[in-house]
Amino acid sequence: MIIDKLSNISNHVKNPELCEAIKTFLQNAQEKEVGTHTILGKTVAKVQEYQTKPLEQVKTEAHVKFIDLQYMHTGCELVLSQNIEGQKPVTEYNDVKDVIFYSPEKYEKSQLLAGYFAIMLPEDLHQCVALNNPEQIKKVVVKIPIEEF
Repeated sequence: MIIDKLSNISNHVKNPELCEAIKTFLQNAQEKEVGTHTILGKTVAKVQEYQTKPLEQVKTEAHVKFIDLQYMHTGCELVLSQNIEGQKPVTEYNDVKDVIFYSPEKYEKSQLLAGYFAIMLPEDLHQCVALNNPEQIKKVVVKIPIEEF
């Protein structure tokens, strides 16, 4: 998993056209309505506003076909992550939603602050939860097909 400032996105998204389209969208996140927006090709952005949840209410997930680029517009979340190697899934893979759930015993902990993004590759199990107390956030989850990344 990678966490960095939006100004450094070109260091991580190597497709220049896609990188610029994502950066422009995220720089204008305050104007975007909640919902799904096409960015470029099959890459979409899911604009979300919600109250963060405690650990016990959120499942650990991974994806097979898409890379998650999660950008925090307002608020903060605690991101729990773990490499998929050696982990056993607790559900079958859902091909329609591109998600499979896990229950790892250990996590790396990182904060996703406003103005920062996290890139979750297929080998990155991840779970985003309330940092201390639940808070209202606005986040954009960009779903990038692996072949476009």
